[in-house]
Amino acid sequence: MKVADVMKTPIPTLSPDMSWKQAAEFFLEHQLSAAPVVDANQKLVGILSEKDLFHGLFPQYGEWLIHPESYLDYEQTESDLFKDSAKRRIDEVMCHKLIVADPDTPILKIGALMVARGVHQVPVVVDGIVVGMVQRGKIYMEILKRYFDLHRHKDES
Repeated sequence: MKVADVMKTPIPTLSPDMSWKQAAEFFLEHQLSAAPVVDANQKLVGILSEKDLFHGLFPQYGEWLIHPESYLDYEQTESDLFKDSAKRRIDEVMCHKLIVADPDTPILKIGALMVARGVHQVPVVVDGIVVGMVQRGKIYMEILKRYFDLHRHKDES
């Protein structure tokens, strides 16, 4: 089974100059937890997940070591961070080290890479252009259905 058999299309994309607030609105509107980030030529430059945005809300370890007291008032920190969310760009927190698949990648290969790297979604790319997304959960379900013949149990009930 290949990635083309389980990938989701079409995939809405983000721009690296979008704000965190715009990305959050985008995720809510499209009911997504991650999306590819593409440049003006539609070439893949990164991926942004809700986890990346959440990590961006917290200080880097070095910042916390220098001024830990600044981050102990969680209500103030939350207020400050959310005020800044319209000014901060997603290219600050998006993932640049990407795992990508092409439509002919075997699902077990990309699934193994996803598990090893702890990612849930991978862009499917042809010539640098995003043509879909593959989700770890979808791969898992297809493997269970195909190799453990589980789809019959659902059909019989």
